Amino acid sequence: MPVMQPTPEDITLRGINYESDDGIEFDGFELTSDVPSFDGRDVGVLFLHGLRGFALGAGISPVAHPLARAGVRCLTINKRNSGKGYVTSDFGEIDHDVRGGVEWLLERGCDDVVIWGRSLGATEAAYYQGKRNDDDVDGLVLAAPFADIRERSTRGYFEAVSDDPDEAYESFVARARDLVDDGRGTEIVALPRPVGDGIEYIPMTAEAFLSYRSPDSACATIDWTPEIDVPSLLLPHASDRNVTPEEATEIAETYPDSTTVDVHPVEADHFFTGAESEVAGVTADFLRSL
Repeated sequence: MPVMQPTPEDITLRGINYESDDGIEFDGFELTSDVPSFDGRDVGVLFLHGLRGFALGAGISPVAHPLARAGVRCLTINKRNSGKGYVTSDFGEIDHDVRGGVEWLLERGCDDVVIWGRSLGATEAAYYQGKRNDDDVDGLVLAAPFADIRERSTRGYFEAVSDDPDEAYESFVARARDLVDDGRGTEIVALPRPVGDGIEYIPMTAEAFLSYRSPDSACATIDWTPEIDVPSLLLPHASDRNVTPEEATEIAETYPDSTTVDVHPVEADHFFTGAESEVAGVTADFLRSL
């Protein structure tokens, strides 16, 4: 597991508060440097962390640091699904938090705003822009993107506990739906997930599970990319145990023909370990192209 490193001395790390556009207060961090602008432009990048992560979690800060040194205003936020909040959160509401982060950057004078999401955060970025078509957003970076988190990847989890993972998944979904129908949607269900030679159980309420992992969930990148008309950069991980590079290719093919989409595979794990500078450099090149 990647280890968090101290913030470098040449990076200014500042705690911030922001408000989602449905009125909930959250916090996060702004990362800047002494460089006042990015190639003479006021550019802001909003970072969205992955599953059960935090604003300064693995795969975020080491990528933001080089961008801040280049003059980008980097904002990484905690959301309603950060950390243990994931247990009770509703994926369908996450766009409110993303909009709050976009507004925060606009209020600080950013003329160009890019949303950069990793893993689940990549799906959140696609969901937000595909749903809202926000004119304030100038581009997206989808890093280690899953094509379909809800059903396809979740079915595979049940290989750890059943010889018939499809039937086990469908039974799990049916049980969660029954709990909701019985007014018990806040009860915890334990989602099995294979980790190495063992099994990890992810606690979620029945309602939260259905919002992220059921066939009816909105948590599928490929459902939202056909509606996106801003340039996008996809960064699949060539040695990623969680999501294959082929999923990025699949995602790219779902974009409208009129939308510019670049795919840049990275030889790294799910957290960019050892390749953070490459990821930051490719992201900077993408920012210059906007």
